[in-house]
Amino acid sequence: MNIVYRCHRLCLAVMVICCAAAGADDTLGEKPPGEFFPLRAKDHRDAPSFRRGEAVVGTTYFYWYDVESRVHIIDGDGSDSLTTHPADMDNISYKRASWHKTQLEDMVAAGVDFLMPVYWGVPGKHNQWSFVGLPPLVQAHDEICKEGVDVPAIGMFYDTSILKHNGFIKDGGRYHVDLTTDFGKEWFYTPIRDFFSLIPPRKWARIDGRPIVFMYASAFAKAQDPEQFNYVKRRFESQFGVVPFIVKSADWKGPADATYSWGGAVSGPLIYRQVAALGPGYDHTAVPGRKPLIVDRRDGQTYVDRWLKILALNPKNRPSIVHVETWNEWHEGTDVAHSREYGRSYIVLTKLFADMWRAGTVLKAPSLYPDANSVAWTPRRAQGLEIRAGGGDGVWRATKIAGVDSVVADVNPFSTDSRYLYFNVDDAFAFDL
Repeated sequence: MNIVYRCHRLCLAVMVICCAAAGADDTLGEKPPGEFFPLRAKDHRDAPSFRRGEAVVGTTYFYWYDVESRVHIIDGDGSDSLTTHPADMDNISYKRASWHKTQLEDMVAAGVDFLMPVYWGVPGKHNQWSFVGLPPLVQAHDEICKEGVDVPAIGMFYDTSILKHNGFIKDGGRYHVDLTTDFGKEWFYTPIRDFFSLIPPRKWARIDGRPIVFMYASAFAKAQDPEQFNYVKRRFESQFGVVPFIVKSADWKGPADATYSWGGAVSGPLIYRQVAALGPGYDHTAVPGRKPLIVDRRDGQTYVDRWLKILALNPKNRPSIVHVETWNEWHEGTDVAHSREYGRSYIVLTKLFADMWRAGTVLKAPSLYPDANSVAWTPRRAQGLEIRAGGGDGVWRATKIAGVDSVVADVNPFSTDSRYLYFNVDDAFAFDL
């Protein structure tokens, strides 16, 4: 009797979801593309895992490039799609295990513990690069493992852009995912299911045995539901025998296992209780249609300063996970991978700091204000407070007022009724909290 009831309830639930899918003119598909599905708890016995609180370094891995089709290499108008460039442009392709192997070997050299392929896997679109590129990655991972090398584990970076930009409808139209609906939640879950079905479970990056999933911004969802992550966890456990470890962007509603923010390459380190995000700088000059935004690398000093900032924190209280943003986003110039412009310098730096991070090293930045009760600034005399260079909505000019050197907020190009001055604050007082 109970079995019949459960089957009836399951069929009803599937029917409801399918009806909703019919309204979207497409279906999610009951079968994922990979062979590692379904799984049970026994399939995860003795799987390698990080411990919660263990110091680790992960990075986002952009694998959408393809030299043959020139996708993500040359723009439609024939212009260069990349701001910075991989050292070897001849072999770059998500289809080639040899390219993935080179990247994985360099991650080993950089001291990276886990990588997160940036996944745009729209449900049912199994011929797209997000799906096609993962088996060659797994093949490359296997080849290095057979050489006796410890290879970074594989987590998932869920690029939630696909919640809005997806071509999910059969005619190529988009379905804007509404997470307050049953179908929307199932749509949201399906890319996670599909991704992990393609990765052997012993290769998963885990915390306390649970596979790591980083979530990009919530802004692409049509609507949110505070229960959205609980739904994902229940569905994943029912089909894979384990609960995922979800790291959400701070703008998502509902409970997750950890929180982070994207943007560490622009304004890092961005520090949360369990995750710190940082990167070497930013430059999206090659991306069409964007307003200029450059965060100067300063010959590596930007990256060094950001690492020093988090290494100054008390190991008892500082985050355990460092998200290096990114391994190879060459469009936006946030890469630390081997490149034409910077050689292997950022691989060397990442290795240096990653080893310190795992060892619990503390590097105290020199400061005159570790115990200060206040900081101050006057022109030509910074006392723990330094005015930032003018720019954006914080434009200023130097002048004299009553014979005294002064700085005055100038016209804000973005607003007629507000002006701003921005300061860098020596926050050494906070390092031992």
